[in-house]
Amino acid sequence: MAQLLRFDRDRRLRLIAIQSQQGEHLLAAIPPELRLASAHLIDSDGRLYSGGEAAAPIAAALPSLARSAPLLRRLARPVNAGYNLVAVNREKFGRLVGSSSRERADRSIAAHQAEFLSAAQ
Repeated sequence: MAQLLRFDRDRRLRLIAIQSQQGEHLLAAIPPELRLASAHLIDSDGRLYSGGEAAAPIAAALPSLARSAPLLRRLARPVNAGYNLVAVNREKFGRLVGSSSRERADRSIAAHQAEFLSAAQ
């Protein structure tokens, strides 16, 4: 997630914890036992995308990635399959990432959120 946020220079993406009160409200259409299975995107029109399906709308929202959105749409099946492969094996992949990298990612995500909130005020 932290790597993706590097492309969000205009702070267009807002991260909300799935298990927060707001996250539970926004994801009410998804059964609670499935909410943590993947990341989710709710676009400005209120449409919900989950897992790899969110890749194209996220890319379209970010100017530096917008040119890749049509390709991601055309490759929706392999993108979703790749996302699911990583999501199912996130613990295995997580072990490959050092604690300093995780801490750096956590700081990056927190900074993004703080900048998003200050820009919104």
